[in-house]
Amino acid sequence: MTALCSVVVLTALTGVVTGGAALPTAAAAPLAAAGHRIGVLRDGAVKVKEGGLDAGWTVQERGATKFQIDGDRIGALLSDGRLEVKAGGLDAPWVVVEDHVADFSLSGTRIGALRTDGTAEVKDGGLDATWTPEDDHIRQLAVAGARIAVLRENGDLKVKDGALDSQWVLQEDHVVQIALSEDRIGAVRDTGRAEVKEGGLDTPWAQEEDNVTQLALWGRRIGAVRTDGTAEVKEGGLDAPWVVEDLGTKQIVLAGDRIGTLHGDGTAYVKEGGLDARWQLEDDTVTTLRLASATPSGGGSQVSMADIAAIYGNAYATDIVRAGLPSLNTEMAAGGITTPARKAAFLATLKHESGFVYSAGEAGQTAQYRGRGFIQITGSANYGSAGRYFGHDFLNSPGDAASLQWSAPLARWYWTVARNINPMADRLDMGAVDGAIGYSTSLDPGEAQRRCDDFKKALAYYNGSLPGGIRCDRH
Repeated sequence: MTALCSVVVLTALTGVVTGGAALPTAAAAPLAAAGHRIGVLRDGAVKVKEGGLDAGWTVQERGATKFQIDGDRIGALLSDGRLEVKAGGLDAPWVVVEDHVADFSLSGTRIGALRTDGTAEVKDGGLDATWTPEDDHIRQLAVAGARIAVLRENGDLKVKDGALDSQWVLQEDHVVQIALSEDRIGAVRDTGRAEVKEGGLDTPWAQEEDNVTQLALWGRRIGAVRTDGTAEVKEGGLDAPWVVEDLGTKQIVLAGDRIGTLHGDGTAYVKEGGLDARWQLEDDTVTTLRLASATPSGGGSQVSMADIAAIYGNAYATDIVRAGLPSLNTEMAAGGITTPARKAAFLATLKHESGFVYSAGEAGQTAQYRGRGFIQITGSANYGSAGRYFGHDFLNSPGDAASLQWSAPLARWYWTVARNINPMADRLDMGAVDGAIGYSTSLDPGEAQRRCDDFKKALAYYNGSLPGGIRCDRH
């Protein structure tokens, strides 16, 4: 990456934060060390860990048959059919939200319950919100963002988008398993073929893989377990290539930048970062594995124009910045850039690289592979590596790096795949982030401090306070 010190949108903007300067704040909340949770069901006990892959387990409940984790919520289905949910820290109290439940799903502030009589219902809001009946004769239920999906007993897959009383739209028939994310719908058909569609409910299906027993979706990642126990993941567009991740698996789970697999012998493994990251054994004699990206404080998981203006001033509240935010939010979620520290490091970097402008180009440069896009991807090596990763020819079409379609995915790719920057942000080491970004120090020796000051602004905003231990010196 190269510094965009001379980009016009960065001229004469916010200066350095000094020791006594007031920092914008949102509602106070504890700083999450890594912003992820891992959960397992083992001998009826629900255990959850929060933070790094080597964090300690905390037993949450016993006598459970199923469980889910999403954001800061944990749900447990007890053997007597009661559904319990807790919200907040791992020591939060359980709340019984329904009985006679056969299965359930969590997403954000929504809880979906499939009752033992085959009826499906969803509530949105607090744990004491009112249930809304959704459908009957249901085999499987899923909620994700503003979407609800049901698999009916006759194999029909129906999805609704928006309010709880929105109309159902038939998506597919002869379906045996469904997967759902905020922008994608997945179906495993009775032939074993996995299909995924992206965008609106009326978009066409893409055939993804054959001989599939389980399908998982998260952001721009798709995971599949095949009948021979092979676990594979693809990242990017629906036509991206599959990457074999593991063998002997019976379950795959995705969340943020993590992938988890559960083997037939009950061993559970998780990896963090790119698709070629190393596996870490998490537990054994496990019957179910779950992953979640913790819901960050300070306005939820989405970065809004109001957030950017509050942190960095109204000079960034422009139409072109607004146009790029939806794709940027999608990629931040896909890359696990969802905790206060990770968001702060990412936003501080993008402020200096591109001024949050997806179409930004490196000022004063005419080289074919000059800096482009949110994160100013630079050089033929990066253009080529990104092209191989996404299956797109950036070497012959370098201008695509500054397009609305590719600018945010490339920023996420560089942050999590080309470099593994999230752990640096977790350590509050903005100096290491700067080193990984690789901007030139010859143009402005004080840039590292300015980037760190902008990191502190965003961290104070999203975290509610500024923690100690921040490292600013570039290394």
